Parts: sequence; C-alpha cells; structure tokens
Amino acid sequence: MTTSDRERQFAQLVQRVKACNLCPRMANSARVLGAGSGSLAAKVMFIGEAPGRLGADASELPFHGDKSGHNFESLLEQVGLSRYDAFVTNAVLCNPKDAAGNNATPSPAEVSNCSAFLKEQLELVDAPVVVTLGAVSLRATSLISPHNFSLKECVRSARPWAGRQLIPAYHPGQRAMVHRSFANQLSDYQFIAETVRRIGAPSRRRPTPKPGRSSAKVGAAAGLLLEESGELSYFALHKLLFLAEVRHLEATSERLTEGYFVRQKDGPYCVELHANRLPALVDGCRTRVVGNQLMVSLGQQELLANGRAQVLSQSAERTVREIARKYARLTASKLKTATYLTAPMRALLRKEKSLRTNLFNSAVLPPP
Repeated sequence: MTTSDRERQFAQLVQRVKACNLCPRMANSARVLGAGSGSLAAKVMFIGEAPGRLGADASELPFHGDKSGHNFESLLEQVGLSRYDAFVTNAVLCNPKDAAGNNATPSPAEVSNCSAFLKEQLELVDAPVVVTLGAVSLRATSLISPHNFSLKECVRSARPWAGRQLIPAYHPGQRAMVHRSFANQLSDYQFIAETVRRIGAPSRRRPTPKPGRSSAKVGAAAGLLLEESGELSYFALHKLLFLAEVRHLEATSERLTEGYFVRQKDGPYCVELHANRLPALVDGCRTRVVGNQLMVSLGQQELLANGRAQVLSQSAERTVREIARKYARLTASKLKTATYLTAPMRALLRKEKSLRTNLFNSAVLPPP
C-alpha cells in the first residue's frame, strides 16, 4: 500500500469514527482518532483502554493532558522513544462516563462496538510491534485475533500474535501504579524500546546505557553509603544517593552513577535501587522491617569493598563518604528538605508550579 493510499484510507476511517453513534453514553464524547494519533508508518502501536475525561476527551490526543498521559509520555521519553514515531490509540475511541460524569471502564459491548475500528487501524498502520496498555486493551485484541494471554503472566514479554509481536503492559494511570510501580513500568518500557529498536524503529536519542553497568555503579554507591552510615532506612538510602549524585555532578560535571532518578511523592528515588533488587545490587546487603519502614544494612563488607573498587572512581567515593557524614543522621523530614533544595528538584518544583500539577514519576536526573 502506498503512503497516499494509507493516508486516504485513514482519513475515511476517521470520518466513519466521527459519525459513529453505537454507544449511547458516549454520544457527547470526542471521537479520539486523527492526525494526533501518530505516524501511519510507525513500528510500534500502543493501544490503551479509552480516552480520559480530563485528557484525550478534551485534547483529542490519545494519552495526553491528564495524569495517565503525563506518565505515558514520561515513560516513553525516559527510554528514548517518541510518541510521534509511534501510533497511539485506544480499544474504545470515546470516553465512557458513569452517571456522575466520571471516567468509567468500557463495557464489553462498547469494546466490541469499536473492535472493527481497531482492526482497521492495525491493518492500516501494520506496526510489527503492538503494545496493549491494560487488561481492557489486551482483551480487545483477542476479539480481532483470538489469544489467551493474561496481563499478569505475559507482562514484559513479546508474544507472536496476528503476524506481529504483542507486548502486554500495564496501564500508565495512577491506579495501575498500585499493582505495578512506576519503576517496574519503566523496566517494561525499556523492554518495549529494545524490541522496537531491534526492528529499526527511530528514537529521539541514543539508547540508554546498559543496565548492568548502571546497576553496578548504583549498587557500589549504595553499599558505600551503608558502609559509612551503618543501617539506613530505604527512604534515606535513596535520598543520600540522590544528594551524592547532585554533589558529584556539580563538582565534576559528571554523573556519579548512570541511574534513573524520578520524582515520587516523598522526593527523588533511584529506579535501579528497587527493594527487590537490593540483595543482587549490594554485596552483603541485609534488610529488615521495623514498624512500617524497610531498613537496610551490610553484612560482608569486604566483598562490597572489592566490588566498589572496580566501578567507582576515587573522587566518587570521596563524594559518597562526605554526603554520608553530613546527612545520614538527619531526620527523614530534614533529609527530604535537603533533596528539595537541590537545583534539579527546585527546577522540577518550579515546573510543577507553572503547570499547576504534580509531576510525580518524572525524571529528576535521567541517565547521562
């Protein structure tokens, strides 16, 4: 199919979508399909659930304008992908609202009503990689070509489906973050980006550094903080590592590690330093729960020192030790304040103020 043929057929599809009135409760909702959906030559298609009331229903751009859209765009940006090189759509192309006017989950009938439109989009774009965002969109694909994939079992994996690779992922909305954290979703998107790049999809920047090297530096720095400070809360470990990153960057114009630091409700967190990864990242690491806090400490310090020498420079070690001595004994409140007074966090807070929204899960310090 030529480019002009594809564009003509897509324009006709958009007009049919705009004229659709199969779903009564969506009669007054925007039909979110058009030029803003992305490239018709995309190598990857993202399929969400339905346009959000405060997002795509208002902006008429899929995954744009609300918190889900912000998270989605942030995840793409942090793995070097651009939504403009992708095609972004939804299983249901209009916003379903409940009786109170709030977002509602599309009914099976509504998903079925839109299934023919989704099938046409898949055929027109013909992306070799299809990513479903949430259980609703995963089920919607089974109406087009049957499969028995489940989100829980198939997340972060590529499954052959309808002549393509289907990657089930969680929805980027805040409620889904309860079931799969932003850190885990970021790993999912790294897998998506790697899959897309293998088939030659464009990206906005070079691929991010290999996780092995980044994780080794993060683990070495975290271990040194624990060696210098003794037992730390998981909260404090992240804050101290962030302060060390900022101090080293300001002093040398180089990153101490290559880790992702994202904005969470209680300050910056390092994505690589996930609680489940601590034993593998930090030699001799031990954890225990005290009250409602996860506490982290060291056991075999000799092993840690040997591993550290291979990945951290002397100046990096000095910086980490200085940060530990200066900040490790602060209260959680004062430690959080110290991170908020750094230049990267101040810049993000100013942006939040100008946008009048919380930019939770945004990158504070992306990889170099």
